[in-house]
Amino acid sequence: MQESVTETVVFLLGKLGQAATTRFADALAPLGLRPRHCGVLELLAGGPVAQLDLSRSLGVTPSVIVDMLDELEALGAIRRIRDTADRRRQLIELTPEGRELGRQAAALARRADAELLGTLDAGQTATLREALGHLATAHGLPGSTRG
Repeated sequence: MQESVTETVVFLLGKLGQAATTRFADALAPLGLRPRHCGVLELLAGGPVAQLDLSRSLGVTPSVIVDMLDELEALGAIRRIRDTADRRRQLIELTPEGRELGRQAAALARRADAELLGTLDAGQTATLREALGHLATAHGLPGSTRG
């Protein structure tokens, strides 16, 4: 028997992704953040990163990263500094406010995970995380295979 479109993985992941993104966006809104900012905050937590490297790591165009950085700069979360080794490059670093926003966003993400995954047991949750991490890695997306 042929499965319907609504039973396919791509359909279900798409719909669940929309629901999860909406919930997470609503949770982040009081902080002035959007889900797309979280990857930037995470990448910068390890230290300054060149703007172009951020763009590549996140898989977005340089113009999109500029928009995200402008938004984060307006929140006081990041600062742009010239690379002393190559004055043409801009390095982006987190401010103390940015570190705190990153911590708050991570807590909100964990809460959203708990709500979304609340009907799964611990084994199902671990299996899902592992599978999604594997798929993200296989498709060159940011993700983790950590459980």
